[in-house]
Amino acid sequence: MTESTPIVSVIIPTHNRKADLERTLAALKIQIYPLVSVEVITVADGCTDGTLEMLNGYEAPFALRVLAQSNLGPGSARNLGAASATSPLLLFLDDDVEPAASFIEAHVLAHQRRKGHVVVGPYLPFFPNPTFYQTRLRAWWERVFDEMLRPGHRFAFFDLLTGNVSIEREIFNRIGGFHAGMRAHEDYEFGMRLIKAGVPFAVAPDAMGRHHDRSDIEHAILRKREEGKSDVIMARLHPEFVQALPLAGSGAGWPPSIDILRFLAFHMPTVGDACAVVSRRALGFLERVRLRSHWNRLFGAALIYGYWIGAASELKTTAKLKALLDQGPRRVQENGPMAEIDLSEGIEAAERRLDEERPSAIRVRLGRRPVGVIPPQPGAEALRGAHLRYILADRLAVPLLQGLALEGGIAGTETVDRPRLASAIRGRAHWFGPIRPGQMWWEQYSQWKDSRDRRECLEQEVAWLAERRQHWRQLAENNRIDGLKE
Repeated sequence: MTESTPIVSVIIPTHNRKADLERTLAALKIQIYPLVSVEVITVADGCTDGTLEMLNGYEAPFALRVLAQSNLGPGSARNLGAASATSPLLLFLDDDVEPAASFIEAHVLAHQRRKGHVVVGPYLPFFPNPTFYQTRLRAWWERVFDEMLRPGHRFAFFDLLTGNVSIEREIFNRIGGFHAGMRAHEDYEFGMRLIKAGVPFAVAPDAMGRHHDRSDIEHAILRKREEGKSDVIMARLHPEFVQALPLAGSGAGWPPSIDILRFLAFHMPTVGDACAVVSRRALGFLERVRLRSHWNRLFGAALIYGYWIGAASELKTTAKLKALLDQGPRRVQENGPMAEIDLSEGIEAAERRLDEERPSAIRVRLGRRPVGVIPPQPGAEALRGAHLRYILADRLAVPLLQGLALEGGIAGTETVDRPRLASAIRGRAHWFGPIRPGQMWWEQYSQWKDSRDRRECLEQEVAWLAERRQHWRQLAENNRIDGLKE
């Protein structure tokens, strides 16, 4: 080890997951990064399953430090681990995430290339034989990381995922660490403070891990209740981001069923809880008969009701909810400046301008022709030049193509009817955009697999019936011949 070799503190909060933690520690033993430069800090948060006894006798090729506290929550546990760290780089890892061999090295290299960044690593759930719930969960994580890994992604507070994230200790201390009083979304709240402080985010694809998620439907619903409570805390602490929270989705624009669930949570929780019990029983039946679409709708309603129950326990009344939402900004001007970008001056010039001004929203035109507006995104980083090309290829693809057609940027010959070409582009808009990445492939595969399995079963049934029919026909034929002989 040389003096220039960075030292990394890997911080693992844990609560009654002894077997998962042992697997995670075993994966850290085989990292390709020099383990003499690594310290691992485990924080046992109210463990009663023998975790502390296992850790105290654990033999590791890296410096292993064991801390303990009463059951104060993951945010408090991470803060305790960070306060005890001796490294300039903090790497937070969940106890059920099994890191790849390149995990630590990828985080270190990312920080060497991007000083002052927060670095997130992907960690997808691993399910050998997924249930409906696990398939849905896997699809959600696929969507999150598919979007985050896309070039030109505009990072937001909800991209701060503490299952696999690293940050310089100086930044961590300056921002103030995690909110110790939150049992859920403490990572989102920390992400809000990072966004407000202008700390940039990055993703390290090679810093991957396998997430051995053991949650189930009951755990997911209880988690939603905690998220409802935590979002109320976040809205009070960061009113400028309130429109980015699910709390702001109540009322106008939502399906009537959503408003009914919110009404039950605030005004008739006894009735709502009884319906929730029945719905959870129905979920098992719907999975057994393979009615996936009905299962998804019912499970989604159960999650939404759980979320509003959590919010209602903090707010008590819908009047307080309305007052909380009214704190947030409603207009573009309140969220920051809106820049006007002219693409006729060149896309490189537009990108440079975005990097210089860092607006929260932009109005795009092509010469005199308006192309579109990218409105403010509460809770997201300010726009950069790196965001522009994907925005043009995604949200503004059709109006940009129409503008290019009218300005002669697609076909400049005199024989082309430019208005007609622009009209044709509008009529074929579904071919041009927006870009739809394969974010739901897991869900789609599972649905296709269910259909394939049912088709194969049906084909087997048909083949069996055809075989039996032939058998009985042969028996009938033999009986007829035997009767003639007699």
